[in-house]
Amino acid sequence: MSDALILLMALFLGLMVLGLPVAWSMIAAMLGWVAYTGNWRFLPLAPERLWQGMDSFVLMAIPLFILAGELVNAGKITDRLIHFANVIFGWMRGGLAQVNIGASILFSGITGVALGDIAALGRVFIPAMVKQGYSPAYAAAVTASSSIIGPMVPPSLVAVIYGSMTGLSIGGLMAATLVPGLVIGLVQMALVAVQARRHDYPRVEMPRSPRIVLSATRAAMVPLMIPVIILAGLLLGLMTPTEAGAVASAYALGVSVVLYRSIRWHELGAVFQRSALFSGQLLIIVGCGAAFSWVMGMENVPRAVSGLIAGWNLGYLGTLLVFNAVLLVLGMFIDPTTVIILFGPLLSAAATQAGIDPMHFAVVAILNLNIGLLTPPLGVCLFAAERIAGCGLVPLIRANLPFLAVNLLGLALIAALPGLRLWLPRVLGF
Repeated sequence: MSDALILLMALFLGLMVLGLPVAWSMIAAMLGWVAYTGNWRFLPLAPERLWQGMDSFVLMAIPLFILAGELVNAGKITDRLIHFANVIFGWMRGGLAQVNIGASILFSGITGVALGDIAALGRVFIPAMVKQGYSPAYAAAVTASSSIIGPMVPPSLVAVIYGSMTGLSIGGLMAATLVPGLVIGLVQMALVAVQARRHDYPRVEMPRSPRIVLSATRAAMVPLMIPVIILAGLLLGLMTPTEAGAVASAYALGVSVVLYRSIRWHELGAVFQRSALFSGQLLIIVGCGAAFSWVMGMENVPRAVSGLIAGWNLGYLGTLLVFNAVLLVLGMFIDPTTVIILFGPLLSAAATQAGIDPMHFAVVAILNLNIGLLTPPLGVCLFAAERIAGCGLVPLIRANLPFLAVNLLGLALIAALPGLRLWLPRVLGF
């Protein structure tokens, strides 16, 4: 590793630790590299590389998916999903915790963002669970843990970014992440069932006649058509990811403004403003990451990483284990988007050289990084849930440990059994 590369990475990580936003940390580290190496001729090319990183038709899907999620949130469509989840899952012991996880699975099919799940559902479920006798820390742990299902169940913004960085089919990636996302939801539900029996958590008491079940299903089908539209359009080859995002946004707009009238026309400005702000925050990271990756390419990092891993001669299983460990550690300190932009192409190429299916590795990588959202010092999902619950971080970490364990168990199953991931894309021809 050259002195210039050490300086580049040290500046980037050091500035992030000091609190500088990720995008500006990458730009500042690049400037430090240029000054240290004296490659001033590359300086005018940096803005061009940054723009090229964002100038992608595929990445236009990101603001459109975000807009669809904002419209659903503002239109209070989540109420229908929560009622449906109550009817389907609430009969089990620990019913409200089960409903929390079930609602996250349903809601993640609309937003695809972990923090969006907490913002929309956490304010509903955490107070409700505390009122039913659950501890605030446990309510926050269930909410935080179930939120990582969001980036797995399509539409997944992380999958869009991963596909754009590595050249993998985004439709294929969304098909690949669907079953693993459901597996994570199931292992979390299994844990809640065990804990509910041990602590005698209550069921959700409500009438569940066939008429009520049918009514709740009918009410939920309208918002649940959003992921159906996205998946059908992508998997059947009818739409690109960007077109699917546009159709989903138009559908969410029609449902919220025209059908349910839960958003007034004058409120749309705030919805578009929030969507634009969040989209800009993501896309500037993508652009700066592309420029930063270009500098790493100048330092021959891809070739060095591939050569290092090939020299270890770990084989399929050894490489998969090492990469799992590396991604888990990276996810603890850096947000998933940044890790994918900086290291996704490098690790994906090295994994392919070791005989790992690139789609399988993509799913394992995305899940690893999502788990990092539950682990300090990054732990953004933990912090977001703690702010709502007001339970203190230490009790929340303690309550979250069993969920972290079952999430890692789910990760091990998905990593060890590629068939969980591969069968759906193969059926659909990816």
